Amino acid sequence: MKIRRLVTAGAVAAVLFTGVPTAAMADDDISRKGNYTVPAGRTIDGNITVREGTVTIRGTVDGNIRQIGKGNVIIAKSGKVDGNVTESGSGSVRVEGEVDGNVTEADAGDVAVARGAEVDGNVTEKAAGTVKISGKVDGNVQESGTGHLYLYKTARVDGNVSEKNNGNLYVYKGAKVDGKISESGAGKRINR
Repeated sequence: MKIRRLVTAGAVAAVLFTGVPTAAMADDDISRKGNYTVPAGRTIDGNITVREGTVTIRGTVDGNIRQIGKGNVIIAKSGKVDGNVTESGSGSVRVEGEVDGNVTEADAGDVAVARGAEVDGNVTEKAAGTVKISGKVDGNVQESGTGHLYLYKTARVDGNVSEKNNGNLYVYKGAKVDGKISESGAGKRINR
């Protein structure tokens, strides 16, 4: 009698677990020290925080990405982030894929939006890093530290572009900006 109850209870549990929708088994937030990669074909439902390492996104992240300390954030061509990307250490951010959110470099690192890449939000560099735009930005682009801002010939910016401190603003022939372009710091605007 006890064996039959155990077998029945096990069968009921198996049916319940296989019937749970996949959304209920979604990934939780991920927090790691050291390098972390989301491989192509994988989707993470949640935020990713990496300390002292590089975050590489080749798959999809439905959440925010934050890198703290030494290390970089790389959104590969196959990568897609539906959230904000923030790097607050000495590393840089390189977008080759898609970011549906803001990209912020809060420390001395660089930000690059490669040709064919898209950021559906703002791109901001707040310290000594450089901003290089070759792809599309559907928001504003701002460099407010001592670094430079480059708009290469394939750059497409739907918002405003501003360089607010000591760095120069380089605008290459062919770059398209729908908003205002301003250099309001000690640097210069240089058309190439």
